[in-house]
Amino acid sequence: MVRDMSVKVRVEAFNALGKIETVSEYILLQTLSKKASSITKEMNFPGQYSETLFRIPAESAVLAFLHGLEDEFDVVRVSACRALQSLAIHSTGFSNMVVNLLMGILNDDSMAVKLQALDTLHHMTMFRLLKVQQPHLHMFLGILLDSHSLIRCRARKVLKLTELPSLGMFKMCVDGLIRDLELYPQDEAEVFSALFMIGQNHGEFLVRLINEASQMIEPSSGGKLGYDNVRKASYLVLATSAPVSMKQQTCSIPPRMFSYAVTLLGRISRSFADIVDQRTLLAYLSCCSRFTFVSASEFFKMEEHRLLPHQNNKMEEHLEEGDVQLTQRREISEYDIWRKLQLKEGESSLLDFQVEHNKERNCVNIILQVVIDIWPSLKLGLINEVACTLRSLKAELGTRSNHNHRGELVFALQYIDALEQLGYLWHHLVFSKEFYFHEWGKLECSLKKLDRCLRDMRYKLVGLTKEDNFLILELIIANGILTLCNIEACANKTTLKKLHSVMSCIEHICGEGSTESSNFVVEVQKSLSEIDTTSSSILDNPYLLLKSLEHFTPRKVVSSGNLKYMEAELHFQGSEFQNPLPFISGLPVGLSLDIKLHDISSESRLWIKMSCEEKLTQFVFLDLHEIEGDDEVRKFTFVAPFYQTPKANGFSLKICIVLECISDGDQLFRGCGGPKHEVVHLCEEKEVYFSVRVR
Repeated sequence: MVRDMSVKVRVEAFNALGKIETVSEYILLQTLSKKASSITKEMNFPGQYSETLFRIPAESAVLAFLHGLEDEFDVVRVSACRALQSLAIHSTGFSNMVVNLLMGILNDDSMAVKLQALDTLHHMTMFRLLKVQQPHLHMFLGILLDSHSLIRCRARKVLKLTELPSLGMFKMCVDGLIRDLELYPQDEAEVFSALFMIGQNHGEFLVRLINEASQMIEPSSGGKLGYDNVRKASYLVLATSAPVSMKQQTCSIPPRMFSYAVTLLGRISRSFADIVDQRTLLAYLSCCSRFTFVSASEFFKMEEHRLLPHQNNKMEEHLEEGDVQLTQRREISEYDIWRKLQLKEGESSLLDFQVEHNKERNCVNIILQVVIDIWPSLKLGLINEVACTLRSLKAELGTRSNHNHRGELVFALQYIDALEQLGYLWHHLVFSKEFYFHEWGKLECSLKKLDRCLRDMRYKLVGLTKEDNFLILELIIANGILTLCNIEACANKTTLKKLHSVMSCIEHICGEGSTESSNFVVEVQKSLSEIDTTSSSILDNPYLLLKSLEHFTPRKVVSSGNLKYMEAELHFQGSEFQNPLPFISGLPVGLSLDIKLHDISSESRLWIKMSCEEKLTQFVFLDLHEIEGDDEVRKFTFVAPFYQTPKANGFSLKICIVLECISDGDQLFRGCGGPKHEVVHLCEEKEVYFSVRVR
């Protein structure tokens, strides 16, 4: 099928190849071979999914990907590159051959093909499968000089995670980035960020390079620093990533380098905005400038002697049985995450320092970045492989209890939950595309969990930036599209109307100019327009919106440190079954509630929700304008009436405080008949018991 005359058939053939989860390594290698061996010609494999079982010759796999990568149509070449991205994780030998092919593809005339090739290489670096050789690096560094900014950006993204085996290749990489900056000064922030990451990942090479170039970095004889020079400025950025020991107060490069870097504080802090603020960066550079300089050999020998036993013990503690498969796949391992989050004593860097000074906020930023990095695995449906990683991230967040950063911690936890649910649904609904035959029980439960989680993120968090809102709205769209996989959801059109409403919110945010739209949103807009302009319903083409999900990628999140989380505390008597409150059957009853509200403004519409045996629900409006207290903390007692008591000797009420979900475009009202919009719970539901008093 990869040689079919139809372009669409060839594209779909490679799309199908990319979704294969189990494959013989021998066959995989044959897809990149130029000639079938005599052994291959004699091999056959049993066919599947046919009434009459037949045998498939192994030589049919020969040249499969070579045909695709050399196809005259760029859409086929893109599809072949994408298939290689998911198959490369199955075999180290196969991944090495893929690298050789992709380096040639980087010279393709099509921008789309080059972007997909770079995405595939980045995916391989995440799985630690990109083994770079010197000829590869020469070819790859040429991409950094491409005229398209998007190509250069993707190339730097690959370099950030690439493991370089020698000092010579490390120097080549640094020189390539410096040439990029000389040619495109507008790339300074991204180039500096890449230099910092590469330096941090190759500590010993970095130290040797900085010590060799220290004379060049020194001020001139006239005392002028001269750091307008691109190369000098780049070396100073590299110097900030040099390993230091906070405990020993020693550094592996001359400490004056950190003093010189202060002169570039503004430029460097803009490059590191996603991991550290300017104040913390200044404190770090000032602190390191007072350290004692020791030779590189002495520094690394001292650190190795002190840290290796500690690392081994930690590895044994964290690599449990459930982590084996994850480690075999070379995904971000438990140890990698522990290394970032626990911050081993003595292995200090700028990351360690800024986390020590602002632990909760920066821990959240690190975790959010890790979650985004493992999204490709979730997208591939490898839920079991990343489950342990996600659990460890949640556990780490659970250990943080700083009230000042409660909003950031809740946001991160809910974001992880949302992506985990989305990955699970993606695997079952996008991969199979057989949603008419699914048993909807478990999937519908996941959809409801995701919907509830996103509502909490959107309405209970105060201080969200436009980027944060855009991120949440994209997740809501993805959830809506997956919900439309259910025939009932397609039929009643409620979900489709909600999608249009959310798209209007996104257009409003983008219209203000501070936030750019994404490929995913653009594709959804196209699909919705096609549905609106045609007379056929979404039931006639359920895959139309589903295709746009292929363009979904979680947006990068940086915690601002200003989030507040709206929540309530509710206390009352009668919460024990043995000590019920008295009532008279058929008459209203009043319940005295002690309420404490956190970070809830007086403009919020709060209701007390009371449910009797899940058959009768009554809402009582809380007018915060009439209740004393400030927005940060508000304590008061409120008597809530329940009118429709049953004619029975006893009953129970489930009580909680809910927030009505009102968006910016909704019209406010003062009616008290009950909420007219969806609600979110601000506290756990509690039960109160009533009993007729016996005389």
